[in-house]
Amino acid sequence: MRDRLREKLEASRDQFREFIGFDEFSEKQRKILEANIFLGKMLAIGAVFHAVLFLYPSTVPVQEAFAGVTTSFMNFFGYDFSHYSVYIMDAGTGYEITQDCLGWKSMMAFTALMASSGRVRKNLRYLGLGLLAIVFTNFLRVVTTIHLSEAGIISFEIIHGFLWRWSLTGVVLAAWMIWFTYYRE
Repeated sequence: MRDRLREKLEASRDQFREFIGFDEFSEKQRKILEANIFLGKMLAIGAVFHAVLFLYPSTVPVQEAFAGVTTSFMNFFGYDFSHYSVYIMDAGTGYEITQDCLGWKSMMAFTALMASSGRVRKNLRYLGLGLLAIVFTNFLRVVTTIHLSEAGIISFEIIHGFLWRWSLTGVVLAAWMIWFTYYRE
């Protein structure tokens, strides 16, 4: 069944290439076509992303678990936080673990970049490693944001809104570029 489907897809691809005259394309035209295919895939995946945003599924259990792990981690290093639902609190301040604190948008962006530029099935190992790196970096982002805010070194808004949001985007792009340049099959 799978082989028949693969054969039909390859035949359709060959017919499409023949129809548009792909073999007669210059190198520049081929690169433009590849870029347009990449952008088309990103737009399709973007539609899925917007559907998720529209449906806005409840992630409260995951947020609570993340808040609990973060509280335990911070307390291991000498803080005296308590954890209630999605909140991390001490005597003077409190932090809410929102849906965006989970790093799901960064994970989806990384998955979208990989899916748009290669065969994901053949690269599942790297996809898993990249997602694991994003999860770890996101956890580090939340912990350092709380730590630096508690220390009063930099305001919470600057740390959260600028430094870490953009650095997590950098991690996503770096992981994708490494995969694209060295490991893509």
